[in-house]
Amino acid sequence: MRTYQQNRGGFAMIMAIFFMIVIATLLTYMLSTTTETAQRTTNTYINEQAQLLAKSATEYAILRVSGFDRSTGNNCQNLFTAQYPDTTNPIFDINVNIRYIGFGPLVTAGGTCNILVSDIQTPESNGTMLIDVYVSDNAGLNLNEPIRYHRRTLQKL
Repeated sequence: MRTYQQNRGGFAMIMAIFFMIVIATLLTYMLSTTTETAQRTTNTYINEQAQLLAKSATEYAILRVSGFDRSTGNNCQNLFTAQYPDTTNPIFDINVNIRYIGFGPLVTAGGTCNILVSDIQTPESNGTMLIDVYVSDNAGLNLNEPIRYHRRTLQKL
């Protein structure tokens, strides 16, 4: 047998191992990229959902305040909390804080209204509320980046 034929089998084995290492490296990179893309898509979806929930909570706060008689009993809707989709297995925690601007004549001292400013001289500015909505993901989701979204709205009643 010739000498170059004897060395050829060893060279083929080294090339096969090198080829397998290259393929394994490429597959590992593809798997890593796919996992990262899926996680980013999930985070984007949950963030968008938090923004929509904040908008809905703002509208709900306006509905609650507009249907509440603040002149009776000196009580106001100052804050409320909610969980989405339900309280047994929540994905999001929603906290709404409402502060009133220019409601001083309607509410006497000792009431429970969270008055931000009460002595406004312009009648057009009376009856305004500042709504802060905080939407955060539940700690049980185990996200890489926790979601916390804040929306502030100034609303005239």
